[in-house]
Amino acid sequence: MSLATLDQTAYQSARDSSFQDLLVYAAKKSGRSVLQVLRDYRQLAKSETRINLVEYVRFGLYDIARHDQAERARFLSNDLHWPIVNVVNNRGWYSAAEDKALASTLLGAAGVPIPETVAVLDPSQRLYHGMGERISDANQLRAFLLARPGQQFFGKIVDGMVSFGAFRIEHADAEMIHCAGQEPMSYDDFAEQTLAKNAYVLQPVLQNHAALQPYASALATVRMVNLLTNDGLRVPMAAIKLPQGDNIADAFWRPGNLACGIDVPTGRIRTVARRGIEVEFLEDHPDRPGLMGMELPFWKELLEINERAARSFAPVRYQSTDIAITADGPVVVEINAGGGFDLPQYSNGRGMLTPEVRAFFESCGVKFRPKKSLLPF
Repeated sequence: MSLATLDQTAYQSARDSSFQDLLVYAAKKSGRSVLQVLRDYRQLAKSETRINLVEYVRFGLYDIARHDQAERARFLSNDLHWPIVNVVNNRGWYSAAEDKALASTLLGAAGVPIPETVAVLDPSQRLYHGMGERISDANQLRAFLLARPGQQFFGKIVDGMVSFGAFRIEHADAEMIHCAGQEPMSYDDFAEQTLAKNAYVLQPVLQNHAALQPYASALATVRMVNLLTNDGLRVPMAAIKLPQGDNIADAFWRPGNLACGIDVPTGRIRTVARRGIEVEFLEDHPDRPGLMGMELPFWKELLEINERAARSFAPVRYQSTDIAITADGPVVVEINAGGGFDLPQYSNGRGMLTPEVRAFFESCGVKFRPKKSLLPF
């Protein structure tokens, strides 16, 4: 089974719970009956924001003392992500954003700091320009790694999303590859799990800025939610994703990872969230105080770099960037043609369908309608 397939299975497991278990949980936590909770949930599910039951519980929307009706109405279901994004964006630009080789070429040409790609793992006939060495089989991979003793590399699928299939090579010898969190594999077995399934970019492992290192076990990135309006760039929400424990990637679906809401003008961390059946908001980092209220380093530079990256992909009017903060400054790790509605809301503890965001979507042609409507979205 490929690494990407294993991650997809883990993602599905982290995302879903049984309908009955969710209702019982919400009823017990709220002090209401299961029937009362079900009626309340169905009202939200039929509304224009289409909240599903997992989101109803994970956002804490069952707790009517926590969110008033106006606040609950601002939480937007991730099920509406692609229906909305496909109306807002020029879909011809999707590959330019989601294909990491294409995106790196465009961002690099725009002067945006990006990770160095030292190799591409791909047995197909595709040509890659300015992307380092081309590795097509296990023998070439062995030669590449043995020529670089002691170096660590991060691999991600060229057109992948949410870190599915990512790996970190920590050590390699003449016979085996040692990846974080996995048993050592022969080069042939490793190639079977990667080259035979997907194309990968291979990059040196980036290190977090010293201010972030105590709070993240691997590279953290800031998720910027970008709206390209007629008047310029707007960033209504932002979050920083912090890997924890043995996780090699920062995706919030990975068990134990944290996501922190950020005050966009100042770069100050305002929430610390941990995912479970319901998002838990912590007073600070669970192991080391000092995360809550931190002003992220290089914030002014990050805002400037984010705008340059966003405007380079302006036909993608709703987009998001993932930006690492290193000792040398911000580095744009990825740009996304869209970006799930779940992470910004989970991390900030508030809905993203503010009047500003609603007005933006509607100006792009989105028409919000209750679920009972049969009209096309």
